[in-house]
Amino acid sequence: MIVDTFERGARYLLGECWNSLYPELMELVRQGENLPDGRYLLAGGPEKGGVAAFVDSYEARPEDETRYESHERMADIQAVLAGDEFISVFFLRGDEKESMRDDTRDLAFYEDKPAGAARVLLTPGMFTLVMPGEAHMPCVKASGGRVKKLVVKIPAELLAVPGSR
Repeated sequence: MIVDTFERGARYLLGECWNSLYPELMELVRQGENLPDGRYLLAGGPEKGGVAAFVDSYEARPEDETRYESHERMADIQAVLAGDEFISVFFLRGDEKESMRDDTRDLAFYEDKPAGAARVLLTPGMFTLVMPGEAHMPCVKASGGRVKKLVVKIPAELLAVPGSR
């Protein structure tokens, strides 16, 4: 998991896809709460080797109403454009009990909530990059109110992960 500010995000050496999508991602982030909900294509979109971003507005939920999820093929950028929320992340060991798996959607949910997860308060200007092998629980209520959030789905194979060469 990477947690940082968008101001510093361009410094990450995550490969050609990251370099291509980041300037367009910043254009979306700069619009903040004025960015309409919907789907946005970055770096040409998935059909052209790029990615899709999704913007959604919602009420964050109490932690007991949320659950951990993970993906095997996709990495997620999670960023709050307005409001705030907590996101918790833990590294999968392989023995976690799944409550649901949908391989077509590249999505698994988990029954348990481990006590040792990292918890981050996401506020405007920040992002997390969650990789396969990292279960995450987003949308957890922080100070309350509505949240406008941007989520970017990136095929993990398109990212050069530091230390993996």
